[in-house]
Amino acid sequence: MKMRKGFTLVELLIVIVIIGILAAAMLLSSGSATASAEASNVISDLRSLKAASLMLYADSMDLFNSTTPPTLAVSYLTRYMDNPLKFGSGNYAFVRSGNITNGVRWWVGFELTGKSKEMKDKLQGKAATVGLYSSTQYGTFSNTSGTVYMVAR
Repeated sequence: MKMRKGFTLVELLIVIVIIGILAAAMLLSSGSATASAEASNVISDLRSLKAASLMLYADSMDLFNSTTPPTLAVSYLTRYMDNPLKFGSGNYAFVRSGNITNGVRWWVGFELTGKSKEMKDKLQGKAATVGLYSSTQYGTFSNTSGTVYMVAR
C-alpha cells in the first residue's frame, strides 16, 4: 500500500464545520460583552456629570438656591470636566425637578434613542445598585425608557 499525504475532503469539511460553530459562539458572546461595555460607559459618564454638578454647586450655591435659579444645561458643567467635548452632544442632559418649598433635585441624564435592547437590559440589571431612574420623579429604570437619569444633587 502506498502512504498518502494530506487530508481527505471529509476531514477538511469536519474541521471547517467545527471552526464555524466556534466562531458563531464567539460572535454571540461578544455581542453581550459589547452591550455590557456600553452600559458601563453610560454609567461612568453619568457619574462624571454628577461629580461636575456637585463641584458647580459648591462654587455657586447662592445662585442655584435662589427663588429663580437659572435653567440648567450641560454647558455649565464643562469647566469641571477633563473631556468636555465628549459631553457636548445632545445625548446628555442636566435638569432640575421640584421647587424650593418641596426640595430641588438635580439630575444628569443620557438619551437612549438608537441604543440596543441588550444595552438597555444591562442598564436595567444595574439600575438598583447604581441608582438609575426612568424619570426625574424617581421612576425605577426600565429597558423601555427613552432616557436614563441619575440623581446629581
